[in-house]
This record gives sequence, structure tokens and C-alpha cells, in this order.
Amino acid sequence: MQLLKTLSLILFSVFVFISSICQAQNESFIMSRIGTNNLLDTPWSLVYGPDGYLWITERNKGIVLRVDPNTAKRDELIKIPDAATIGGQDGLLGMAIHKGILTGNPYVYLSYTYIVQGERKQKLVRYTYAINGDDGSLSLPITLIDNLPASNDHNSGRLIFGPDDKLYYTIGDQGNNQNSNYCKTILAQILPTQAEVDQKDWTNYPGKILRLNIDGSIPEDNPIFEGVRSHIYTYGHRNPQGLVFGNSGLLYSDEHGPNTDDEVNIIYGGKNYGWPFIAGYRDDQAYDYCNWSSATNCQNENYSYGTCPTSATFIEESSFTNSDYQEPLLSMFAVDDDYNFNDPNCSDSWICRPNVAPSSLGYYNGENIPSWKNSLMVVSLKRGCIFRLKLNDNGSTIVGDTSKHFYTPNRYRDLAIHPDGKTFYIITDQSGKTSDASGLNVVTNLQNPGSILKFTLDESVSTLKQTIVPFGKVWPNPVSEKLFFELNQVAGIDLKAELINRNGQVVKKNDHLKVGINEIEVDEILEGLYILKLSQGNQIWYKKLIIYK
Repeated sequence: MQLLKTLSLILFSVFVFISSICQAQNESFIMSRIGTNNLLDTPWSLVYGPDGYLWITERNKGIVLRVDPNTAKRDELIKIPDAATIGGQDGLLGMAIHKGILTGNPYVYLSYTYIVQGERKQKLVRYTYAINGDDGSLSLPITLIDNLPASNDHNSGRLIFGPDDKLYYTIGDQGNNQNSNYCKTILAQILPTQAEVDQKDWTNYPGKILRLNIDGSIPEDNPIFEGVRSHIYTYGHRNPQGLVFGNSGLLYSDEHGPNTDDEVNIIYGGKNYGWPFIAGYRDDQAYDYCNWSSATNCQNENYSYGTCPTSATFIEESSFTNSDYQEPLLSMFAVDDDYNFNDPNCSDSWICRPNVAPSSLGYYNGENIPSWKNSLMVVSLKRGCIFRLKLNDNGSTIVGDTSKHFYTPNRYRDLAIHPDGKTFYIITDQSGKTSDASGLNVVTNLQNPGSILKFTLDESVSTLKQTIVPFGKVWPNPVSEKLFFELNQVAGIDLKAELINRNGQVVKKNDHLKVGINEIEVDEILEGLYILKLSQGNQIWYKKLIIYK
């Protein structure tokens, strides 16, 4: 029963092999490309502007541009002279456009890395927008806040406006305690003192989400942590690169996990999200915190993920207690403690790690795709797709299954949604690794590097597909002996059912299904998480199951 308890905690999670299942959708989209490949140089932030243009930041070059979505014409607004990229994940990052940019508040807010005495720092700057004909420009920079920490890794850097007219900004943990930064301490749980705030010393801001007035000052209603009010809104974050408000007024974020447990969070002011003591759910599964920086003679240790020096502090998730702790809305994709991150059967150990590398987060509330209304859209670098999470009416929980959309062999960096709710724009990285359609093999030759992809709803086809939903009830779930599932009258013929384990192996199948109630014997199948996959030609549906003994 302990296994059942653990599995129940991750009921909404799916394993890496699920990303290889192309779920049949009621919607069909036409994909096109705006302009050519490599139209963009290291694009990072994408916003659909109130002027109908796509506004984009180019991280390496420090360029902000508008792109006409009809002609692909680039209009370079500014090249920031002190924006600096030494390497890694620094440079020009987040962008927020004032909602009144065309009606009296012509302001654009940017985040970028610059160099101070050979050291990276980050700043937020306001620019004034002007346009003459089709030629726009950004000028008159006003620094809102500077000397923020910056790194070669995990800068995060997502910047958005809230409905309260405040700026929200993510600062990652700087990639500390891993790779080349493995001897640097993670500061995500360290909060600033009043003296540091008074001196404008933001050293302890990494691993936080900030909330600022539009002049860069500290809002009077920001949370108070340990007696100190600062720009910090929440803490305990790893690398939150997605940030978006939903229709209910709730703020959502997604963030990269350490090879597993990418998180989707509801951001409540004053809460602690657990990193580095917790990744995903507090379940003691697949992740434990090894504090490499605490090791004796750390620099003489050879860093390797999944190992821990004997002299380093080692902490299990369940040992972390904090009254402000907030569990994630979803852990993508949680696995058990015995999951093999270095499975020799994998073509590449990187691809077998069940994370999706969420690079940004969108929110869909359009009327033209009713089944998508009130959904979060997680943008994935590693899986070349968008994962859609349907929310309940008040936005507090996820309902139904995670679905996958818009796959191409690319690394998706950011998403923008046209106001009509029928068109989706995605910018892609110029290089790096992603997965093929199966989700089991690495792709390094990206199909559309440095591009803008456009996915437009094909309403004629979508309308025809809306009645093809063959699944009825599936019960019991969890199941120990017999699984029953009902196929409704629109099921048709040539349906096949397969029961698939977490390694993607078919452990049971039935090629002779009927309209009405079908059953599968599972009493001889090992306990764990499974997928019931139903296929008809090139259409596939699935349900998640727990088998227990």
C-alpha cells in the first residue's frame, strides 16, 4: 500500500515514453514558417504586440525587433550597447510591453546581462518606444534596478506585467551546485537581511520570483520574510523560465527540474517552493539533495550527477519542513526512486531522463477552441512540442490528461497566442538537442533553427473530428485484477487496445474490441503506472492507470 500511496501523489504525472504517443486531438492545425530558417539569432522572448507585430529579443546580439507576421520583415528597434553575452544562458532575456504602448504609455521593459569589473550582473531597464511609418525604435533607457546577480547558467529572466500593474521577474539559482558551478552554494532558501536591502545588495535574490513597482521600487504590499520586505515575492525556485497570469488572476510558473520533476506551480506571494531540498512532489522519489558545495575540498571532487561525496551533506525531501512550503500544481514527469537515469538501453542517457525542459509558459482562454479554454501551455525545449494542461474553472487544479501538440524536431523557446485564439506562434533555438517524434532518440540537426513557426487552426477538419471520442468509462483505477473499459457507439471498427508499462513496452494487448464493455486481465502484471492505449488507424487515445497488488 506504500507504493499505492506514492503513486497516488503522482497520478497526474506521465513518464518519458508518453511523449512518444501522438494523442488524437479534436483539433487540426496547419503549420507554416514565417520567413526563412535562421531569420532570428538566438531568440529568447516572444510577445504578440498590440500593434499586431511579433516582438522578439535576440539573446546573443542584444537586439529587440518587431517581425511582421505576414511578410517576415524585421524591424530592429535597438541593439543594446552594454548587453553582454560571455556564454551560457546570459544576454538579453525577458521583455514586457506596457499595455498602453499605443495609447500614452510607450514603454518596453527589458532584462539583460552586463559586465561590472569583469563580473556578470543583470538589470531591468525601461525604454521609450517611438515609430515613424514602419520604422520603430527604442530609446531613452531608464534603469529600474541593477546589480542583480547573473551567471552562465539558470538566469531564468522571464519578465511580465501583472493585472496589478506590477512587474514580475524570475531569477534562477544561477546553476549552482551542478556542472561547472558545482562548488557554489544554492541561495534559493537564503533571504536578504534588512541591511542588505537598505544597501541595495541583491546578492541573495537568486532562486526567487520578484515583484516590482514599474519604477523598480519595492511594493508596499510585498510579502515580509523573516521581518524583511524586499522585491522577493516567492522563493525556493530552481530555474523558472515560464511566467503567466490566468483569467482567474492566479499567477503560474514552470521551471526546469534536475533531470526529472519539471514543475508547474501556482505562484502565491509569500510561499516557499522547496528548492533545493525538494524537486517536484515531496515524495522521496528520484531526487535527493546532495550539497556538493559543502564537501571538504570540493574543488578536488569530480562532479557527477547522481553521486554524492562522502563529506557532503545529503538530505531527503521528506526531511524538509517549512510552514510556507507550497507543493507544485504538477510535476512533469515524476518517476519512482528506482528509475534508471543511465539506462544502457537508451540511445542517449540525456533523452531517457524524463524531463521536458520547460522554456516558457502560455495561457489559452480563447473561444475558438472550446475544449482548450482555460489551459496552460508548457513550452518544451527537449520534446519539441507544447504540453497542454486543462485547468478547472477557478484555475486551482489540473483536470484530465496532459496532451501534446505542435510537434516538430526543434527546440521550442517561447510561445505567443494571437488574440483570435486560432493562431499560435513559436520561436525556436538555433542549436542544441531535442527528441524525435518517438521521444526515444536524440535530434541535433534541427529542422527550423532560429525560426518563427505558425500553427493555425484548420476549422474545417477540426469540426469533422469532434465526434470521434471512443472511450467511455475506465474502471477500477487503481486496479489489481480486472480492468474494464467502455467503448461508445462512435468507436467504429478496427480498434486495438494495448497496456504499456513505463519503459514503453506492451505488456498486454487486445485486437478484438467491441462496442460496450471490454476487459483486460491484469492480475499477473507487476504493480506500477501504466498507459491504456487505444488506437484506430493513425488516431490514438490513452488513459493513465495504476496497477497495485
